[in-house]
Amino acid sequence: MITEVTVLPLQADPDLQDPESSEGKAIRDVLSQRLHEERASFAYYGQSIEHPETAFTFVGLGASGEGKDFDSSPTISTDKDPIAPFQNLLGAEKAATAMRVHLQPTPDPSPALGKHASVGVTEVVFYHFPSDLTSKDKVMESIDKMRPVLARSEALVCFDGWAKDHITNRAGEKSQVYVNVLGWVDVDAHMRFQDSDDFKQNIHHLMDIRELRQLEMHHVKLHAL
Repeated sequence: MITEVTVLPLQADPDLQDPESSEGKAIRDVLSQRLHEERASFAYYGQSIEHPETAFTFVGLGASGEGKDFDSSPTISTDKDPIAPFQNLLGAEKAATAMRVHLQPTPDPSPALGKHASVGVTEVVFYHFPSDLTSKDKVMESIDKMRPVLARSEALVCFDGWAKDHITNRAGEKSQVYVNVLGWVDVDAHMRFQDSDDFKQNIHHLMDIRELRQLEMHHVKLHAL
């Protein structure tokens, strides 16, 4: 199954859960339509806790268990404008920084997005690498060294994977993106992990990746349709 992740820099920072929020209603309407027309297996939306003007959507493309293929499925075209359905929510300048990526994560992504009953906040991390990166195996060796560290943390569930798309990062450079998504009870649980000796003694495995060009992290409170 393909998971589509969209990052939307809104013109304002509304409360998307407010029934009176036009932004929240617009996002729910788009996702509801996709659930119906594309047989999407799930749809979640929310906004960054640190930057509430930044909204996120996660859509599971392909019915549960179908295992849609990214290259052959007509519903997973990357030729379409990724933010066209949300155009009215974005300013002209901010629209240029909107992002949509597709990945085939392992394992099932929905628990980290909030299906797991104890997940109260989702950490979303984007690692940007050069578009001509050829040493993914070497990069993954460094990333994999953090997995045992995460296993000892309070993280409840996680999924990750390489985006199938090449996108333009904030520096205006074409990049490949590795996406890591973790479910925590709350932000404090994640902060305790970052303050731990285990984290401080091992984070160099990520920060020392020579090819890493940009890292972006958000805590997001997601809601299912």
